Amino acid sequence: MGKKSSLKWYNKLWAYPLVLVNALVCIVFILCAFSHYVPAARFPVISLAGLAFPFLLAAVVAFLLFWLFAHKRFCWLSLLTLLLCSLEIFTMCPVHLRSAKAPADGIKVLSYNVCSGSVTSSNANADNAVLQYIGKVDADIVCLQEVNNESFRAFEKRDGWMDRYPYRSYDLSTVSSINGHLVLCLSKYPILSWEVIHFKDSGNGVQKYELLVGGDTLTLFNCHLQSFGLNDDDIGAYNDILVNPKENVATNRTKSLVKKLRDAGVKRAQQADIMSDKIRSCRTPYVIVCGDFNDTPISYTHHTLTRTLHDAHTRSGNGFDFSYHHHHMYFRIDHILASRNLTPYDCQVDRSIKASDHYPIYCTFAKDDK
Repeated sequence: MGKKSSLKWYNKLWAYPLVLVNALVCIVFILCAFSHYVPAARFPVISLAGLAFPFLLAAVVAFLLFWLFAHKRFCWLSLLTLLLCSLEIFTMCPVHLRSAKAPADGIKVLSYNVCSGSVTSSNANADNAVLQYIGKVDADIVCLQEVNNESFRAFEKRDGWMDRYPYRSYDLSTVSSINGHLVLCLSKYPILSWEVIHFKDSGNGVQKYELLVGGDTLTLFNCHLQSFGLNDDDIGAYNDILVNPKENVATNRTKSLVKKLRDAGVKRAQQADIMSDKIRSCRTPYVIVCGDFNDTPISYTHHTLTRTLHDAHTRSGNGFDFSYHHHHMYFRIDHILASRNLTPYDCQVDRSIKASDHYPIYCTFAKDDK
């Protein structure tokens, strides 16, 4: 019989300390992965966990690969961690090798934070990149955030695709603003009702619509949840941390950035609770919630809203598909959720257009039996 292999004494000097580091990374990753169960309003720092999830996942995978080539006996730590957190990993980064074709009579939904200023009354022309894109996608329901209603009023009077959407939320009321953050719905289906959902002490909000879709009523929520409110100094602090974390983690600028991120996360958690109550009170057979959540799939906000709904990207998308892409910040914070009797097909974050700091996200749904 062969001798049982063992580490040489000089290998133990670096291998065992590295195993301890590996264990620490795995513990932090597990806490981060399950942080979405913890109410951010009670534990504010928890709201930041979802932002760290992709980086910690990369670290766990890196350790796994390293031990595969260095000492296979230490692979189990990272491997067990990945298995324990597999559902959370799949929520953040789903993989669907086979995707069924969307039905021709499906409901195509487009959600897009167009970034205030990308479409204004002065540039609402046929060559505007955002307007061209919306017309090209030709979704049945278009939900926009950070949009100037007057720009679309101006565009509808010119040659374009607006006649495809005879139902527009700004035509339903004299109320055109949600505390300065506008959201807009363009629909090929009749809009039966419209409600504005305000949030206390916030410049963000939600519009709720009831649409008549093929003889059924569908409730649609167009969301713009609490923004981070970062200024140039905060963004500079974030980029300094990426370049040189050792010198910049403990600075006052970093503390100010963390406080803003934390406070915004707490407000979003409270808004998610309000939204959850609104969703549960819906009496219509179908529900869709979409928009700029300003929160990742690993967050209390996302977890709360998916208790009764499913995430279209998790069920039919592929990969991380980040939707925010400015200032070296790459996160999927734009989502489309739906009731479980709506089957999603080919949910995608479309990175072909860079006119906004967000990428658009779209998905087609088929109605199941009620």
